[in-house]
Amino acid sequence: MPFIKSDFFRSKEFKLFLTIWIIYIFYMQMFGASTAANSQSALTAAIVNEGRFEIDTYRRVAGGGIAFYDGHYYSGQAPGISFISVPLYILSKPIINLLPQRIIDSLFDKLENYGESLPVDFYGNKRIPSNYLPDLSKRQILEYLIISGLILPVFTTSLFSALTVLLLYLLLKRFTKNEKLRIIITILFAFGTIRFSIATGFLQRPLAIFFMLAAFIILFKIRHKDLEPKRSTIFAAGMLAGFSAWFDYFHILAAGLLFLYLLSFYIKTKTIETKGPKKLGILNLNKPKLFLLLSFIIGVSIPIILLSSYHYIILDSPFTTPYAYKLDGAHELSGILNIKLPSAGTLVYMSKFFLFSPIIFLALYGVHKALLKKDAFYHDALAIVIFAIFTLIYASVLTFAYPSEIAPSFKRYMTPILPFIFIFLPYIFTGNRLLKKNKMKITFIFIGIVSIIMNWISAQYAGIGGLRDFGLDDEQIIAVYNFLGNGPSSDFSSALANVLGGNVLLFQLIGLLTLSLIIFLIWGPYLLKHAHSR
Repeated sequence: MPFIKSDFFRSKEFKLFLTIWIIYIFYMQMFGASTAANSQSALTAAIVNEGRFEIDTYRRVAGGGIAFYDGHYYSGQAPGISFISVPLYILSKPIINLLPQRIIDSLFDKLENYGESLPVDFYGNKRIPSNYLPDLSKRQILEYLIISGLILPVFTTSLFSALTVLLLYLLLKRFTKNEKLRIIITILFAFGTIRFSIATGFLQRPLAIFFMLAAFIILFKIRHKDLEPKRSTIFAAGMLAGFSAWFDYFHILAAGLLFLYLLSFYIKTKTIETKGPKKLGILNLNKPKLFLLLSFIIGVSIPIILLSSYHYIILDSPFTTPYAYKLDGAHELSGILNIKLPSAGTLVYMSKFFLFSPIIFLALYGVHKALLKKDAFYHDALAIVIFAIFTLIYASVLTFAYPSEIAPSFKRYMTPILPFIFIFLPYIFTGNRLLKKNKMKITFIFIGIVSIIMNWISAQYAGIGGLRDFGLDDEQIIAVYNFLGNGPSSDFSSALANVLGGNVLLFQLIGLLTLSLIIFLIWGPYLLKHAHSR
């Protein structure tokens, strides 16, 4: 693969990945921005520090984002990000242990004072660390807060989100020879949708999307003769697809759809004569092909069996997820029997997925154009349409069944389709009947700029809340108001200024200057080199 060569670290691909990763880190949301994230980091800490899956010691930091079963508290989320964070937590512990006690005491007091200045939480408690972790020492509390709030999101969500952007950039080479367009689409994907905000917190859906996209790319390359259809390769694709379910249970269904995509490789078109010639698709399978399909199934099954084993250990059933016992309201799939017609408010919630990222409309139009063109990528576009429809059905059913719990989060359930539909954005410029090519370029640029501005502002002032709370007074509307009144911001810079007792505006300016300098150092030599070579 091109990105494991020694010169990759000097390549445009690596520079693009590094830039996006650093920007995601700069706008990182601080600890406490999400009860789901807190419950997942609590599970990691419980595994490392106590050797168990129960998060009783850390349950207060997770609020309602936890499950309660048989007298114990558990993370209310899929366990994937908690599991892969265990090595990171273990490696980070010695760093905290090296800090002198006087620094621990000073930093802890600053955090306590900062918490006193914050509004009370949902339950009316002051947001001070000692309130949430009363059974831990100062050093243990700081260890948990620093590792969970800084180290884990940097090397999980933000890192894998940036890697997903890189995968899209590499894949786009098959769909356009225009390098500028390729980079623009990549940037729009990185910063022009709600995935920008998702990438800035300790959230696990971006990891599920990364593994599913990686699995799809392997099969895509096999379909288009870039890879040999070996059992080991298809097994690896299956493992990646199955592993994605560790981070988002919906991806069990997505893995099934990916299997159908693989199965479609072996459909042979046959013309039959009835009242006229008709084409019929029939499966063309033999023993080697059956073994390839079996390799994928085994690959998917291994991670899912391990996931089911975790459920059995904590809940006494391999088919029951922590969602069934969540304190903030269960929404198991069994609840679809209670499905109701959506209210106007629910439909407004759902529409915001598109309205706050209008570039999605053009991406969907690109998929439509790919279907009409019927070129070499027609079947890939068709597979992605089927995946998008199933994702919409899944998100809509949950939303209609649990309007108060799921409707505000509808957009999060739709994010798995984003990298797949962005693949076909180049198609909006070919054979276009909607707008002439120049007008489409202007429309593309305008919509792209609006999408980036809206989601950049959201990442600054709404953060993870921008994924959840929508209405006329929603988080993103408030974010725009705050941005116009206060200018650019970073939650990380603000928290650092408040904890250390510095001037917030000064910290923001220093942060932006530092970010700009880092980006210049990454791209400056590359741009100068290519400018001289022209």
